[in-house]
Amino acid sequence: MYTLDKLECMSRSQLQTLFQLKSVRNANRVLYNMSPFLNHKRLHENVYYLSKKGRQHIGSEKNKPHLTQLEHKVRRNDIYLYYGCPKDWKVERPNEWRIQGETYKLISDARFSLQGVICFVEVDLKQKMLENKKKIKLYRSLFQALGNQQALLIFYTTTLVRKERILSWCQEYKVNAEILTTEDLENYFL
Repeated sequence: MYTLDKLECMSRSQLQTLFQLKSVRNANRVLYNMSPFLNHKRLHENVYYLSKKGRQHIGSEKNKPHLTQLEHKVRRNDIYLYYGCPKDWKVERPNEWRIQGETYKLISDARFSLQGVICFVEVDLKQKMLENKKKIKLYRSLFQALGNQQALLIFYTTTLVRKERILSWCQEYKVNAEILTTEDLENYFL
């Protein structure tokens, strides 16, 4: 339940992968047994999050996740699992820096480190492409402010067309990036 509190919500297949529950039937049985502490909403599959009773049981001070953002959070958790559940995973953390007296601020969907590299995660489901371009420009500035510290932008998007456009902007602005699509990860959670 602490993992659900940390990640805010998870799909059945994500929980099955994380806790190595062998079959769908077994995963559903475990989740059913935890039902007094969980709520769920049906997206492409059931997405679970802690109920009020579940949050109280573990002493969480977090509020119920906004249901309109569940899909976005589930996709963010795909990256969490894909990169092996980083211990220093932080969600929605603000990044502030100054360059030539000007202050910049950017809130990445998640941030973690991987072998000495700071990784910033951006999940793009329905955002306008111009917003993505603006974010990439901001990341260029952030990476410059980090100096010698290695950094990587991980963009997770929905289609190959969006992936190619984001990749071209990252190359244009010289931002070290890895761009993944839902298709790249679709077999990971089976």
